[in-house]
Amino acid sequence: MKKCAIFLMFMFCLVSAGPVIGGESVGTDEILPNLELTVPEDDFYRKYLGLTGKAGESFTLADVQADILLIELFSMYCPHCQNEAPLVNELYEKMEEVSKRGPIVKIIGLGASNSQFEVEHFRDIYNVPFPLFPDKDLAMYKALGGDGTPTFISCRLIHAGKSTIVLRKSGGFYSSDKFLKKLIDQGRL
Repeated sequence: MKKCAIFLMFMFCLVSAGPVIGGESVGTDEILPNLELTVPEDDFYRKYLGLTGKAGESFTLADVQADILLIELFSMYCPHCQNEAPLVNELYEKMEEVSKRGPIVKIIGLGASNSQFEVEHFRDIYNVPFPLFPDKDLAMYKALGGDGTPTFISCRLIHAGKSTIVLRKSGGFYSSDKFLKKLIDQGRL
C-alpha cells in the first residue's frame, strides 16, 4: 500500500511538472455565451478592450472591440498555467503587432475558481499585461465548456449578430507564432 501511494505521488509530480498537450477543436461555430463581466477599474484595460462603460458597470464579451477574442481559462494554482504564462505574454505582444494592421485580436483571462485577490496575484507574479477577471463560482468556466486549465477559447466577435467560438485548445501551445496564425485563420473563416 505504501509503495502504491509513493508511486501515485511520483506520477502526480511527473504529470504536474511537464508540459500539457491537450485536445483541440476548430471550426466549432458554437454561439458564444452572453457572459457579463465587470468593466475594469484600470483605464489601460478599458481602452485595450474598447469599453465605453464606467468602471464597475457590466459588459459582455461581444462588447469588446476586436475581430477575434481569445479567452484563456486559467487558475493561479495551476502549474501548467504558471509555466505557460511567459508564452501567453509573448502571444499578447504578437497580437498587439498584428492588430496594428488587422485583424484586431485581443485576449482576456478568466481565473477559474479564483477570487479577485488570486487573479491579481497571478497578474503580478507573471507580469500579465492583459485583463484578467475572477470566476470564483466557475459560472463562466462552465458556460464556456471549460476543460481544465489552461484552456484557450477563440471567438469571432460579431457586434450586430451572434458571436461564435471558432477554436478550443485545452492545454498549452508550443509556438506563439503558430498559435496566433491558427487564431487568425480560424477567426476569418
